Amino acid sequence: MPKKATTLSKSVRASLRSATKPAATTPLSRTPPKRTKPTEAELAELAPIPEVLRPNLDILFVGINPGVVSGRKQLHFGNPQNFFWKGLYQSSLIPQNIAPEDGHKLWTNWNMSIVNLVQRTTPSTSDLSRQEMRDAVPDLCQKISEYKPKVVCFVGIGIYEIFAAQTKPTLGLQSVVYDLSASDRVQPPLRSLATNETLNSNEPSQFAYLFVMPSTSGRTTAYQNPEKLMYFRQLKYIRDCVTYSPPRAVDSSTLADLDPQTLSKYFFEQKQ
Repeated sequence: MPKKATTLSKSVRASLRSATKPAATTPLSRTPPKRTKPTEAELAELAPIPEVLRPNLDILFVGINPGVVSGRKQLHFGNPQNFFWKGLYQSSLIPQNIAPEDGHKLWTNWNMSIVNLVQRTTPSTSDLSRQEMRDAVPDLCQKISEYKPKVVCFVGIGIYEIFAAQTKPTLGLQSVVYDLSASDRVQPPLRSLATNETLNSNEPSQFAYLFVMPSTSGRTTAYQNPEKLMYFRQLKYIRDCVTYSPPRAVDSSTLADLDPQTLSKYFFEQKQ
C-alpha cells in the first residue's frame, strides 16, 4: 500500500524558506576610517629622523620638518602619498624606484642625502611658527658649510623663503649660490655666481648651487605631479653638470627647455 505524502504545515514551510535565503550583508562603507590625531605627548616622544651626512654630496635635500607618518616611521618623506621618491625615479635622478623604507640607498648608492630644517614632528607645517623655522637656520648653515654639498635643494618654496630671508622667491635654480668659503656659519653666506663660474673637480667645492622645487607633499595642490616632475628633471640636469669631469657650467637655455610648461628635450635625449 503506497505511503501518504507528508504534508508540511505553513509555519514549517515558511521556516524552511527563510533558512535557504542568503544572509543579509552589510554594505561596505566607502568612507575611509578617520585618522587618529596624535596627542601632544605622543608627538613629544617622537625622536628626530636620523640624518646621515658626508662631505661633497652631489645633492643635499632640505625638507621642512617630519609629518606624523614620517615621524612614526622614522623615515624621510615617509607618507606614501608624497611624490618625492617617485620624482627621483621618474626624472632619472636615481635608477631604481624605491620606497621610503629604502631611503638609505640615496646616501649609500647615489651620493645624496636628506635633512630637515626643523626636527620636530607636527601634524601640519602650519603648526610651526616662523620664528621656530628662523631659529633652525643656523644649524642648517652649519651642516652645509661643514659638508659642502654641490647642490642644496629646498623641497618647498617656504623653506627657502625662511632660509634666505627673501619674500616671494622663485622656483628653480637661484641666481645666488651658497659661499662655502665664508667663515659666517650663522646666516647663509649668499653671493652672486660669476659668469661661466663652475665647480673645480680637483678641489673642495667653493660654492653650492641653490635649487627650489615645490613641496612634494600630497597636500600641495598648487602644483600637480607632472609639474613637480619637471623640477626634478631640472635638478637632474644640474646634478649632471656638477658631477661631469670636469664640471660644466649650468646652461640657462637648457634649464629653460626644462621648464614645467614645456617638454624636456634634455630628458628624452638621456633616455635614448
